[in-house]
Amino acid sequence: MAPIPSHTLTVPFIKTLHKSPYPAISTTRPELSQAGRTVLVTGGGSGIGLAIARGFMQASAARVIIIGRRENVITEAASELNAEAKAIGSPTSIIGRSVDASDPVASERLWTELKNNGIAVDVLVLCAAAVGALKPILDMSLDEAWKPFEINVRHFVDFSQRFGKQGDESKKKYIVNVSSSAVHRFWTDAHMFPMYATTKNAGTLVMQQIAKDTDADKIQIVSFHPGSILTEAAKDAGIPDDVYDWDDVALPGQFAVWTATEDAKFLHGRWVAAHWDIDEIKAPGFVKKVESERNYLRIGLVGIEEPL
Repeated sequence: MAPIPSHTLTVPFIKTLHKSPYPAISTTRPELSQAGRTVLVTGGGSGIGLAIARGFMQASAARVIIIGRRENVITEAASELNAEAKAIGSPTSIIGRSVDASDPVASERLWTELKNNGIAVDVLVLCAAAVGALKPILDMSLDEAWKPFEINVRHFVDFSQRFGKQGDESKKKYIVNVSSSAVHRFWTDAHMFPMYATTKNAGTLVMQQIAKDTDADKIQIVSFHPGSILTEAAKDAGIPDDVYDWDDVALPGQFAVWTATEDAKFLHGRWVAAHWDIDEIKAPGFVKKVESERNYLRIGLVGIEEPL
């Protein structure tokens, strides 16, 4: 059987879909420079998080902090990225910390350590995630059903609140939420991964709400679907290697960098996909759609329009 195409998700105005990086999102473009910034990536030790950390390193961030639960994985990833930075002449310093993002106590220690060391984070990438049990919700124990909320929702609230309260209030900050197509594909993804779909939807809604209450000139927030990536987590969830025509993990790795630029400001509080061509995203038709329809590319109830 032929692999399922990875990009069945389309919207008006977007005709060009990508499976790998392309010139417009190249991290070598001056417009995507992250020079002088400190970037914190949760779930940054492997898969999409590691690719995003690499993207910010390639874009010359001053510092990239990667965190994850497994100390050996984080240590190896930090060493790998520091070696790559040296090889390409990037000024980025990679710092690895073993932190369980779902644990508020560990989170408190991390942010206190950063403050005590005089480190202010400019870009927060929320990438840590849990898939959850692969069975109907009523067949799960309460712990099985609730655990994904701790990482896919509470971690978003916890880190966003701490992030917003630190650093220079006069300096603009950026939050990049690595979301999922599961936030809307309730008859496909949610059938296989019910708590993943439920909690990724809730987490994206949290970021949407924070964006609604936050000036984009102070904290710019963009959520994006990274595409179909064959990550370690996907393999652990039992997804066969040959079921999809998988995307290059460098695609979301570089797209994430673009979302942390002024170029993406008009997407504040919205959800987009990494495989959508950014020149078409920035085209007048798409921008007008975003600016004129407040519910466009936001979580909501289909068929209901809120009165102005």
